[in-house]
Amino acid sequence: MAANKNQSDSEQSVMTTEPLAVQGPKPARRWWHWHEPGASKEEKWLIFKLDAAILTYTCLTFFVKYLDQTNVTNAYVSGMKEDLDLHGNQLNWLTTYFNIGIIIGAPFSTLMLTFVKPRWWLPACTMAWSLLVLGMHKAETIKTLYILRFFTGLCESGAMPGSFYIIGSWYRKSEISRRTTLFWFSSVGGQMLSGYIQAGLYRNMNGRLGLAAWRWLFILDFLISVPVVILGLIICPDEPKAKKVWWMSEEERQRCIERMADEGRDAELFHWDRRLIKRVLTSWQLYAFCLAWAFMELTCGVNLQRWMTLWIKSLRVDGKPKYSTEKVNAIPTAVGCTGLVWMLLSAFIADSYQNRALPICILGCVQLFSYIVLLVWPDNESFLMAAYYLASAYSALSPLISAWLNSSCGGKNQLRALTTGLMISIGYAVETVAQQEMFPISQAPEFKQTHGYAFGIAWIAVMIIWCSVCLPVFERYRSAGHLKSGGEL
Repeated sequence: MAANKNQSDSEQSVMTTEPLAVQGPKPARRWWHWHEPGASKEEKWLIFKLDAAILTYTCLTFFVKYLDQTNVTNAYVSGMKEDLDLHGNQLNWLTTYFNIGIIIGAPFSTLMLTFVKPRWWLPACTMAWSLLVLGMHKAETIKTLYILRFFTGLCESGAMPGSFYIIGSWYRKSEISRRTTLFWFSSVGGQMLSGYIQAGLYRNMNGRLGLAAWRWLFILDFLISVPVVILGLIICPDEPKAKKVWWMSEEERQRCIERMADEGRDAELFHWDRRLIKRVLTSWQLYAFCLAWAFMELTCGVNLQRWMTLWIKSLRVDGKPKYSTEKVNAIPTAVGCTGLVWMLLSAFIADSYQNRALPICILGCVQLFSYIVLLVWPDNESFLMAAYYLASAYSALSPLISAWLNSSCGGKNQLRALTTGLMISIGYAVETVAQQEMFPISQAPEFKQTHGYAFGIAWIAVMIIWCSVCLPVFERYRSAGHLKSGGEL
């Protein structure tokens, strides 16, 4: 019996150790991999469906948002300034009123996600701001534009936190940087396309049906938005634990829930109470990422394409404009092209090495160099143009920080949603004051009197230190259990 027992124990030992030998080390993930190494065909098909629905809709929504957010700059240099007799810093004020709408609306829109499903709320917001943009084509005074821009910002405030929330609810930590980068791609695409559209409208539609080309821009932007609203009503999902969407089977929905649970992100649906709010307000993420976003926005890099547009428009040869109106709108769009390259490179580095501090540091240093060149303002047009293009490294910071926030909050949906909303509001708030005081249009493009670029350099340095040194330290302390992450949400 002892022999049989020993033989049985030996067989059991072989049976328990054999699978471990077969598993081997996990394959390394290369920068070109879109999925986790070793992902099954079913897993790849599921991720493809998530990308086809979630990324398509959120990217188009963000594309339309930035198309409608930046169109006033293209309209300004294409006849609106002269037709409405705009002067001084009124273009700054158009941005300021828009930003005030965002500041007020972002936290409110985030809270609305607790009462209204994203698949209804986000398309409704898109439709509302698109109608306001359409109304801008009839504006005859700057006061009318101020009012419309404020309410446009108020309605657009739901696009960014709502889209972040949806993306963060469905993707793994190792997948989210690439997807967030694609999401931000669409914002750059919106800025670029606005310039191309205005250039084409100025050439082909100026004066058609008695409307100036800049008025046609607002009409066309509205028409582009309508299909996105319809698409959202059809394919936009809610959270994995909410009601199943039509393009996903019940088995796939359960698999999505398991994917999140595997990473400690077994999130429950929204249910607010006083105890929950206290836990959110005492979490480190709420303050650390709001500060990171604020430091980034204080550099005012979001206005780079506007600054370059005004610089191109100011260039003269023998007292005449060096570039036509079409080229004034088209040339600065290259800032977006270089921004896309920075986004791709930084996303692949972040996902491949699971390190977001390194690419943020590199991008910050590139932006720092560019601002130094713009501060010196050399008498060399090509060098200045290169500095503007390099400064587009700023574009890649937003997807890295937002993806970092999503993965850091884990399955704490309430913490993630509230932090995203406050982060965006605070960012717009500080950027509104900074662009108004340090980068007034009346001082463009050099901003010598206000020392705008010197101001930007200081905040770039602060942002690099905070994101590349402080945030990784907070992450290590969190992993060791020394920091609160919103409690057991």
